Amino acid sequence: MDQRKDKNGRSNLETNIPDEISTDKRGGHKVRTGRKIVDRHKLDQVQVSESGEKHPNTFTGHTYKNKGEKFRLDGHKLLYHLDIVNAWKKGERVAPISIDMGLTKFCNTACIYCIGVTQGGFSRGSMIERDALMRFIEDCGRLGVKSVAFIGDGEPTMNPAMYDAIVLGKKNGIDIGIGTNGIELDMSRAHDILRDATYIRINLSAGTPKGFKKIHQSPVEKFDTLCEKMASLVKIKKENDYPCTIGIQMVLIPENFGEVISLTELGAKLGVDYLQIKQCSDTEYKELGVNPADYERARDILKKAETYNTDEFFVKVKWNKIDILSDTENYKGGFRKYDICYGTPLLGQISGNGKVYPCGPFFEKQRFLMGDVNKESYYDIVKSDKYWEVQQDIIDNVDVHYDCTVGCRQDYINKFLWDVKNPPDHTNFI
Repeated sequence: MDQRKDKNGRSNLETNIPDEISTDKRGGHKVRTGRKIVDRHKLDQVQVSESGEKHPNTFTGHTYKNKGEKFRLDGHKLLYHLDIVNAWKKGERVAPISIDMGLTKFCNTACIYCIGVTQGGFSRGSMIERDALMRFIEDCGRLGVKSVAFIGDGEPTMNPAMYDAIVLGKKNGIDIGIGTNGIELDMSRAHDILRDATYIRINLSAGTPKGFKKIHQSPVEKFDTLCEKMASLVKIKKENDYPCTIGIQMVLIPENFGEVISLTELGAKLGVDYLQIKQCSDTEYKELGVNPADYERARDILKKAETYNTDEFFVKVKWNKIDILSDTENYKGGFRKYDICYGTPLLGQISGNGKVYPCGPFFEKQRFLMGDVNKESYYDIVKSDKYWEVQQDIIDNVDVHYDCTVGCRQDYINKFLWDVKNPPDHTNFI
């Protein structure tokens, strides 16, 4: 069949329509465009035209394929744990699927956007004791916790027990993640990290020595040290075919808008797996002075950073949080699209001094203290009435639109669980 188009740019399929199906001849309904109806009886005869143009319904294979996202850095993964979600929905006392955990309450840098210093209790030497940390990992194995991320309020590498905890976590079937500034990373334990951890994420928010000094308030020579360590991690990983993902996280603030491209180029040069660019989450009291409206000025820069994506290097801008004042998955005009924080039982949080709270912004608030892993078993804490009384207190009394930080850690799972708890009518009509 001749597949050339007529003088009006229409396919020949749209000409010579038989009278019995012609809306013109029958005086019946006409489509909005006034175009004639395609004779679908002839579609089986249609092939790709001589010019290479493909027509619909010829079933000759795929014309476009969406590229899979290897790292889902902006969203949630509760869909892969529906057994636990359903148990929670039934009111069962479930253990967290994942836990964010600090290992210390102090740091070797002074990042100008640090939310940890606003959560109270920062003091040199305050950390989770080694025996308590090892017991905690074993308790997580008993509870069925899937993952633990050492990304908490202090710098985890300042706790020398971190490396043994990574190894023990692997033995107990627990995925371990690490968020660190990387400066004091013990490279003699690099093989343990890359062999047994799921990911290590370097918290770096500048791509030049000058920007590093300004943003992280750390000597410029430390920037070179960090770059050397990242390069070594990539080299060791490749040489030994270790599975650990190596990434960089940038916290975006107006002071480092000019560092975005240099950091992107640095990440690509070093050979890390990804660069994540995220919003700066401010406190409920706006102590960090972050104005989400400022991010609009960085839009072109962020779009340019995304052009550095390759099969080996993934650049992810967390637009759903950066565009928090517009209409995103979780927010509309700065307000959440859910009214209750349901996520804390499924995503646990522990401060770097060992105290267990439902959420990072609640650190040092006695009302929400659930226990202390330095003094008691985490297994017993999760099973205790106190633990669940605090969880219910959040449901009953916390106003997520007023009491909570903007851009919080539980946003995505809260929106999902809100929908689970508040289904629409006629759910069987999927």
